[in-house]
Amino acid sequence: MKGWFCSVLMILGVGFSAFGARAEGERKTMEDLLVDKGVLTKDEAAAVQGRKFAAWIDRVTFSGDLRLRQESFWKDPAADRHRQRFRLRLGSELKIGDLTVGIRLASGTGEQTSTNQSFDNLFSQKGIWIDRAFLRWQGSNSKWLALTGGKMPNPFFTVYSTDAIWDEDVSPEGFAENFNVALGTGTVLFVNVAQLILDEDAGDTNDQWLFGQQVGISVAPAKDVKTTLAATYYNFVNAEDGNFGQVTCLSGNTRATPPVGSCELLNDYNVLDVTALLALKAGPLPVSVMGDYIMNTADPQDAAGNDTKDNGYQTGIILGKAGDPETWEAAYFYKRMGTDATVADLADADFGDGGTDRKGHIVWIAYSPTKALMAKLKFFRTERLSATRDDIDRLQADLVVKF
Repeated sequence: MKGWFCSVLMILGVGFSAFGARAEGERKTMEDLLVDKGVLTKDEAAAVQGRKFAAWIDRVTFSGDLRLRQESFWKDPAADRHRQRFRLRLGSELKIGDLTVGIRLASGTGEQTSTNQSFDNLFSQKGIWIDRAFLRWQGSNSKWLALTGGKMPNPFFTVYSTDAIWDEDVSPEGFAENFNVALGTGTVLFVNVAQLILDEDAGDTNDQWLFGQQVGISVAPAKDVKTTLAATYYNFVNAEDGNFGQVTCLSGNTRATPPVGSCELLNDYNVLDVTALLALKAGPLPVSVMGDYIMNTADPQDAAGNDTKDNGYQTGIILGKAGDPETWEAAYFYKRMGTDATVADLADADFGDGGTDRKGHIVWIAYSPTKALMAKLKFFRTERLSATRDDIDRLQADLVVKF
């Protein structure tokens, strides 16, 4: 009787244990079962799990940077200004076969041309925004083609001087197709096409798009020498007599007078951009000479019907390249952008107060004591092209940590 009673208790105990495990959703892994059977040791099972985790983590890359900035403006005739800012960006890419999922979060106030946030408002908390969220396909047997959709990195070939059209913080939204074909040793032909959504309106069918087509060639005629030339045509659809619902309007373009602050553009923008780059080495010193020429072929006019300035350019040189430990760089650029050469609200936001209708000089020097750290001092001296006096000198002192 005693043996029977103990057997019943044992069966009930096992049953309740199994029921409890199922109720809690617990299941033993194959490694745990093999340990229980004595086939694997605990250390061996941990090694198997570690390899599984490593295989998964190898598909993910993480990156980010933090920038601290002291910024000063000297304006004529407006008042001077001094402010302190930071930029925080956290990014990740996940590889799933031929697909890449890209995500980046950034600080800022939601502007299309800036991820900076000022120290302000009595230590108030600062916002984090979705800066990028895209899906890219590139076949393992078709590296010549990449297809991207979402909020993405700029899909066009650009250099520093291209900020005459594209601020470096802009993350376009839409679709892009990138083609690269090797024509021979050191020669690559590339074609970049994009269909970008600027604004969607519920009340009408006049949605605004940007269709861009770029053709370029890169040639390496000798060791440490590379030249790249690209021509791009940007067709802004339904830009005339409207705005893009943008967070920030930059100065320069011809806009409607009433209501103030509406950002409404009077002109269309069909912009041709020619970009050239010569990269070489003078001994151990990297040297990059580059330039962009921009023209709006849509014949822009002011409210009185007078032609406005429809072209612009930027050219300059970068000596050295900061990034590796104990490396430096210095640069000089000159920029002159006509009133309606391009859409001001996408152009460099740091040149004067940003946008177009401005000319001036840009110089900087940067030094990297380690691969993760860089200090940079950058100065802009600019003046308005139109009759209105608006001279702005701007100094930025940056400390950047990359991780």
